[in-house]
Amino acid sequence: MADSTQVDASSRRRFMQTAVAAAAAGSASGFVLADTAISTTSRPPGSDKTAIRTLRVHAPEAQLAELRRRVKATKWPSRETVPDDTQGVQLATMQSLAH
Repeated sequence: MADSTQVDASSRRRFMQTAVAAAAAGSASGFVLADTAISTTSRPPGSDKTAIRTLRVHAPEAQLAELRRRVKATKWPSRETVPDDTQGVQLATMQSLAH
């Protein structure tokens, strides 16, 4: 029975992590993409559809500055109480990503 409870808690935790990440990505993309232009270079006719092509993203500097300010203002939680990712993404990983 203890194993069943542990699996259920792990599944709920994984679901919540995914839901929070999706919500954050959705709200961040709306913020960043409001005045952002994304363009790709066109591929020549008959070329490989799986070839890597250049992607250019042009965002107003004001939006980038605001995003940097918000990331720097992040209030980080305390360090995890376990050495693995059972409590979510490790604090050091998120801080490295933000840096």
